[in-house]
Amino acid sequence: MSEHTEDTDVPIDRRTILKTAGMATALSMGTGAVTASSHDGSSNGSDGAIDPLFGLPSGGPNPCGGDASTDCFAEFRPPIRPASEVEMHIDLPELAVAAVTQGHLSDVTTESINDEVADGSVDPSNLHNPNARLSIPLPSGETASATVEELARMVAGAGGFHFEPAGFVVEPGDVVLFSAESPDHAVAAYHERHGRQNRVPDGVGPIASPQIPVGGYWLYRFETPGVYHCYCPPHQFFGMVFCVVVYDGSGPVPEPSIEQTGRPPVAENFFPDVLGGLDPNLPSSMEALQTDALVPEHIVENGPIPWDEVVAAHRSSGGGE
Repeated sequence: MSEHTEDTDVPIDRRTILKTAGMATALSMGTGAVTASSHDGSSNGSDGAIDPLFGLPSGGPNPCGGDASTDCFAEFRPPIRPASEVEMHIDLPELAVAAVTQGHLSDVTTESINDEVADGSVDPSNLHNPNARLSIPLPSGETASATVEELARMVAGAGGFHFEPAGFVVEPGDVVLFSAESPDHAVAAYHERHGRQNRVPDGVGPIASPQIPVGGYWLYRFETPGVYHCYCPPHQFFGMVFCVVVYDGSGPVPEPSIEQTGRPPVAENFFPDVLGGLDPNLPSSMEALQTDALVPEHIVENGPIPWDEVVAAHRSSGGGE
């Protein structure tokens, strides 16, 4: 059954959204094959230049992947050496997903978990049968065990689909490395040529990356000062957005420039659909960009801003309740 979201007058079927978001791949948390690269763009048939719209992609391997330190930036040869890194993640509580999809949780238990985790905390006395222990078969063929309380804590701690950090500041001309730590991610700016509101500085084009394979990366040089709101096209319905402030440190901190040229960021987070009705109260794309955590002044003063801070700001403001 189709229904209307708050941000568009085009009917959107939730089942279609989940399919196009690559949920089967996301749930499997699989990894993709990577290819060799010299980290200067030459392996991609280019001269190493970073295109002002399409950046510079690579299938990998990514010298900054995983838990590598910022020393990894030295692996990239000038003039494309990154100044900062943004990782792209999927944080799903696999055991909770399995429990719901296999019918181990009653509607009453699911509702009690949702009510309790809305602010990010868990008081087991507020849960329905918190000590009930479930044996849950996993896709791997193994069986895991957890109590209702343990499942609730997994849900409360779920990060969903997110950029890390979700807010950061760079100087004009800085190169940012986007690392795919999980499947099905890409980067696009909110821009009228993508059918969206313009949420980038005047004169900036419709920035867009390809879908980045796990272990690969995408490089982009932010030249024009101002505030950029960007999203992951496959996962925009799950609140996967970030804000970057391009600022040289002089004069007032720039403010977002928003033009009503198309659809605004998605106003609802569909993550509960992925979790079979369990709701960790994560912000939608619109709610995330409107949190105090992603105000440009806050980013400049305190950045980089982790996704957890955006979630906490959303929950503390009463968002999603």
